[in-house]
Amino acid sequence: MQTIRKMFAHMDWANRRLLEALQAAQVDETAKAATLFLHVLQAERIWLTRLSGESSEGIVLWADRAELAACAALVEANGSGFRAWLDSLSEDRLDKPIAYRSQAGDPFETPVRDILIHIALHGQYHRGQINAALRESGSEPAPLDYIMYERLSGNA
Repeated sequence: MQTIRKMFAHMDWANRRLLEALQAAQVDETAKAATLFLHVLQAERIWLTRLSGESSEGIVLWADRAELAACAALVEANGSGFRAWLDSLSEDRLDKPIAYRSQAGDPFETPVRDILIHIALHGQYHRGQINAALRESGSEPAPLDYIMYERLSGNA
C-alpha cells in the first residue's frame, strides 16, 4: 500500500508541476501538450469514478480543446479524490476485482491493484509526451522524474 500511495502522491505532484509549465508556456488550448494533459486528467477522473462504483459514461476521454483553468480544477479534484479514496482503501481490497464498463460500454472486471498501477503508468507515459511537445514548441519542459519528487520532498 505504501508504494501505491507514493505513486499517487508523485502523480499529483507531477500533474501540478506540469500544469505550472503549461501555464508558463501559455500554450494554446488546441495545442498537443494541452489536449494530452486534459486526456491524462480525464482518464484519472474516469478511473476514480469507476473505483468509486459509479458510471464513467459521459466523461469525454479525448477533447479537441483544453482550457488550462479546467485542467487546474481537475488537478485539484483528482488529487483530493484519490487521496480520500486511497485513505479508505484497505490492503485486503487491493487484489479484489471491481466491475465497470469501458467508455465504449464494454463490461470488464479488474483487480484494484492493477487499475491503480495502470493509472499511474498511463499518466507518466503521457506526461513524457507533453514534455516533449513543450520542448518542440520552444518551451521549458517540467522535470517530473520520481527521484526528483523524492529529492524535493526531502526523502532521497
